[in-house]
Amino acid sequence: MFASRHIALVASFGMALASFSAAHAQTAAQQLPAGTTLSTAPNGALPVTNPANAASAPTEGVQIVKGITGATTAATPGALGKNGLPSIDNATPGNVAGLLSYCIHKKYVNGTTSRSVARKLAKRADVKNDQNYSLGGQGLLSNATSTPFDISTLDKSKRVRLCSDLTKKGQGLQ
Repeated sequence: MFASRHIALVASFGMALASFSAAHAQTAAQQLPAGTTLSTAPNGALPVTNPANAASAPTEGVQIVKGITGATTAATPGALGKNGLPSIDNATPGNVAGLLSYCIHKKYVNGTTSRSVARKLAKRADVKNDQNYSLGGQGLLSNATSTPFDISTLDKSKRVRLCSDLTKKGQGLQ
């Protein structure tokens, strides 16, 4: 009699644990921080083929960025130019605006010029829907390849210089 109660108790515990694990996995997939950029949909996410299903997809606050295959770093051969910085020539206005926001948040730039430039660019219609804005906000420079450059891998003095260069480029894009 004791053995059958013990088996029933273990079975009940196992079912409860499995149920909890499934609920926890589903909740974790739904609690991604706002602004998170992913190259693929999170596990359990439904493809949004019908806008009516958009509300049920567990990707609220997440922007899926297509065509991104990791990130290059300062250690990647050929990623830096002669000045020790990656090229910003092909950065889109959205990427520049996002990177300036990143630079401001990380305190790589001082004063109001960068903040003003970032705000003006962010108001542009072409920037509002630019997936590169989200990449920039994470410190990723989109440089016309499928692999963005992670500016956090630069020395701090070079990050400051890059942010200054981005402010100048942003002024020209306004």
